Amino acid sequence: MSGKHYPLIMHPAIKTLLACLLIGLSFGGYLYMTYDPHWQRVVTSLVSTVIIGSLMMICIYKRRYFLWITPHQSIKMLVMIVMLCVIALNGTELTLWFQVLLQKDSSFVLFRGGNIYILNILIVLVTGIPIYVSEEAKENLNMRLVTQQYRLLQLEKQQTEAELELLRAKINPHFLYNVHNTIAGLISTDPTRAEQMILLLSKFFRSTLSKTSAGLHQINDELDIIETYLQLQQIRYGSRLRYEIVIDPEIRFQRIPSFILQPLVENAVKHGIEQLASAGLIHVQIRIENQKLILEVGDSGPDFPDLPGTGHGLTIIMNKLKLLYENNYTLELINNPNKYVRITLPQTN
Repeated sequence: MSGKHYPLIMHPAIKTLLACLLIGLSFGGYLYMTYDPHWQRVVTSLVSTVIIGSLMMICIYKRRYFLWITPHQSIKMLVMIVMLCVIALNGTELTLWFQVLLQKDSSFVLFRGGNIYILNILIVLVTGIPIYVSEEAKENLNMRLVTQQYRLLQLEKQQTEAELELLRAKINPHFLYNVHNTIAGLISTDPTRAEQMILLLSKFFRSTLSKTSAGLHQINDELDIIETYLQLQQIRYGSRLRYEIVIDPEIRFQRIPSFILQPLVENAVKHGIEQLASAGLIHVQIRIENQKLILEVGDSGPDFPDLPGTGHGLTIIMNKLKLLYENNYTLELINNPNKYVRITLPQTN
């Protein structure tokens, strides 16, 4: 069985403890072999490094709780040096107290360690300052990376919005061109119907141009667009065109990509109804199925070809779906038992 291999990341507390134990054992073993061959010496060395080392690393890792008082790095360094000195002194006192407990033949007296305080302060400063500088550098680098990632996300969002606006700009002239041709044909033959189409066209553009986003809008808004379009086409085709829209009332306010159905309805008219000598039907259905939003546009015209091309409308729809959902959608052209286009999207609230 194959799988991904992830690097083992050790918790800072575990790393600190292991490092302190290794240093304490090494130093204690050296003293045991060369200076004081008693087991208490090794134990005291271990306890000293664990206490002082742990306090030092806690101070470094939790430095934000006391370094927030200033943004200046030089002052932060001074504060950190003071804190490390305090830690060295307190850690030494705790070690001396523990040493008294082991010996059981002496009493503990505060600040009677002599030169051991200076030694431990020097060790803590020599060890802690480089670690502090390294941790600060890593934190600053991480902050820059997070800032850059945020800026990249913002740029990607702006690019996506610009591309969606471009797609919307492509739809409107395409639709306008077709409707104007129809109106031009009716002006001389049926001025009343031409006037009705102009009024409907005005309504169509009031509902579309007033929108500020080319991304998502409510299903109700999309239905207004396609109903206005179908009313326009009914004036042109008369009794040859019928349509029906079926939708669950409770999902009318869910959000879908704007202008996602109008190009499909336009294709249904152009490649379906126009090809029929008799009356034809356009069927639009929107429903929830298996926690997915299903959008279907069908017509009673000829079947889709076995190798359908990607016309202007379908290209726009697929580009928009790709921008908004990446691969989390499907678009299908179905002929049996009925002819329709089905779009499956994630359900939104």
